[in-house]
Amino acid sequence: PHGRVVNVSSTAGRLGILQEHLQKKFTDPNLTEEDLVALMNQFVKDVHDGHHTERGWPNTAYGTSKVGKTALAKVYAREAARLGKDDVLVNACCPGWCQTDMSSHSGPNTAAQGADTPVHLALLPPGSPSGEFWNDRLVVKW
Repeated sequence: PHGRVVNVSSTAGRLGILQEHLQKKFTDPNLTEEDLVALMNQFVKDVHDGHHTERGWPNTAYGTSKVGKTALAKVYAREAARLGKDDVLVNACCPGWCQTDMSSHSGPNTAAQGADTPVHLALLPPGSPSGEFWNDRLVVKW
């Protein structure tokens, strides 16, 4: 009971990095995991073919992967709700720019500060929001 799934994503994967027609696909309330995998595979194909920007994708594999990760949290949250698993919350969050190996230790936040929101989400009480994108312990616009 009271399962929590926390996808550590990033504000680098905000919807605004995509053209509007792709934003609509990623936010479609009927998007399934299979649909999402197909979208992500289309990005890879479009990059490989050299047509990704003309097809609405950004020049960032990292950001696009985080769009996918946040969308997946939303898909799983809807699926948990559909199955009546009200005790399971699925959310995505941004830990912020942290002093880690990935950032060459250049971020303004410590790793402990970056862990604050993910840990907060892992400990949310029953009835808390699910299927949301969080930053600094707050639900924010994706």
